Amino acid sequence: MIYIRIVINLSMSRITNKDKILKILNQSVQELSVSQLANLTDIDVKNIGRYLKELENEKIITIRKEQDGKIRTKYVSLKNPLYEADTSKLSKEMHLFDMEQFISDKVSSEEVAILDNNSEWLGIPKGHLMECAGFSFTMEIIERYNLNKNSNSKVIIFCGTGNNGGDGFVIARHLSSFGIRSIVVLLGNPSNIRTQEAKQNWDIISNNLNYLIQIKLIKDSTDIEQLGTTLDESNGINIIVDGLLGTGIKGNIREPISTAIDFINNIKKIKKIPIISIDVPSGLDPNTGTVAHKAIKSDLVITFHRNKKGLASDSEYVKEICVKSIGIPWEASLFVGRGDLIPTLKVRKIDNYKGEFGKILVIGGSKNYSGAPAYSALTGIHFGCDLVITYVPQVVGDVIRNYSPNMIVRTSPGDWLNLEALKEIKYLANWSNSILIGPGLGEEKETEDLLIELLKYLNENNKAYVLDADALKLVKNHLDLIQSQKVILTPHKTELKIMTNVELPPYNNIEERGKIVYDLARELDVTLLVKGPYDFISNGEQLKINRTGCPEMSMGGTGDVLAGLCACFLTTNNNPFHSACSSAFFNGFLGEFCKKTIGPRFTTTDMIEHINNAIIELLKI
Repeated sequence: MIYIRIVINLSMSRITNKDKILKILNQSVQELSVSQLANLTDIDVKNIGRYLKELENEKIITIRKEQDGKIRTKYVSLKNPLYEADTSKLSKEMHLFDMEQFISDKVSSEEVAILDNNSEWLGIPKGHLMECAGFSFTMEIIERYNLNKNSNSKVIIFCGTGNNGGDGFVIARHLSSFGIRSIVVLLGNPSNIRTQEAKQNWDIISNNLNYLIQIKLIKDSTDIEQLGTTLDESNGINIIVDGLLGTGIKGNIREPISTAIDFINNIKKIKKIPIISIDVPSGLDPNTGTVAHKAIKSDLVITFHRNKKGLASDSEYVKEICVKSIGIPWEASLFVGRGDLIPTLKVRKIDNYKGEFGKILVIGGSKNYSGAPAYSALTGIHFGCDLVITYVPQVVGDVIRNYSPNMIVRTSPGDWLNLEALKEIKYLANWSNSILIGPGLGEEKETEDLLIELLKYLNENNKAYVLDADALKLVKNHLDLIQSQKVILTPHKTELKIMTNVELPPYNNIEERGKIVYDLARELDVTLLVKGPYDFISNGEQLKINRTGCPEMSMGGTGDVLAGLCACFLTTNNNPFHSACSSAFFNGFLGEFCKKTIGPRFTTTDMIEHINNAIIELLKI
């Protein structure tokens, strides 16, 4: 079946949801699944059913049901199309799958940090992003406020010691290139400027550009009173630029910035000078739009890359919003990068006690396989989780204990795990923060019976878990048990075929493969991590692709490490989707790191033993 993206504008409020559905169906050259219709119309998949039922009762559409194993899919088509779709006129922009739907129109401050770091991972220095931000801001204010050297234009720029202040330094430099004078007011000591990019731009303007740029240092709130005199003497301040605080604001504003905010808002009131904020008004929470203490009342906010979730032009703090690109590429959103990993690498609190930094239960092993559960458990141990218990059949218990004195191993009599182990496993599952099921488990019927009862228990107790390897094969007839649960599934393409009867196209057919993974994750309402040269990760709402790794990782055990990492990120309080993204990225990086430091003939054990070194290397980059 071929999927075609229909490019139409459905944003007009006067179009009803039923109209949207009919317009999409009329312009489609095929029947569409319910999930595809939900994507194309922006109607929640949980709500679209009632509109489809109404249209079916009105005899306008036909709904066809298709059963594939445990997955039931509904396909929808018009009974009598209003007109035939002319496929010859489909533009080149109509792709197999609308990957752009995963790039949000609005972003949170956390997402901004991820995008910055992912751009850097893609080879774009943060200094370049700061340069683009400063330049695009400068060009916008020059055009809007008719700033030029002939009219003796002058701008006053209030800067903090963070990256918003760094943007302000760049703006002053670009204004000077147009012959426009500026006063840069730095609130704080230059030695406290927090990032290398901001410090570099401060050094440029403070050491070398002192003809058109005047510097004022504010060490405490009493210095701000003198700024009134400066403004009176400076004749013709055209605009005020607010670069005091950025997206990381929390709690009450400290001095001298608190007094500076009052001062700037006063100037606006008395002198009617427009205030333009860099990215967000200082003091306003960019995620919620709330003001905990006080904030700049901006006439214009020039925000970067995407609008922020809390910014709206209907508040007393924001009159108008202008969004400017700063060169963050599309790939920074689609591909997993270092930016995705950093916020999931949690650190211990000073008062943590044993067990608070992760308790993992690994369930697996059989008379044929002892290494797989050991690899997963050792991954948790070397990652730094507090406690990892491995539960295996007695036949391999002592073998696994001999891997390391760090191993805690519990066993059940026999060659395979079966229902006799259920009571003890329930107890251990209740103790743990995350559970990994599957490495080396085997495909015996008695083990399948155990898995069914265990999944019921985990679901009833809202446990986060990972299904890997043999567990994926055993669950193929019981997909209803994992639907809408806090679970990560980690199949490669063959395991996915066994589990769902879904065949994947080649890994580099990004749009088609992404569409299938996304739809499947949405149908099951789970987090799906499909392993391969490119890893595809989706929870049915988001889709990301991981490209780290190397061919040398196509050996036994690397998938067990990946599954172990998923359990590690889950147990340290990350959600399933972020855990899957970070696990795929770090597992691939770990392979690359071993290839670089050891050579191409590294082993899975080498990867496990180098987890700590690889994390240190990543954090240094």
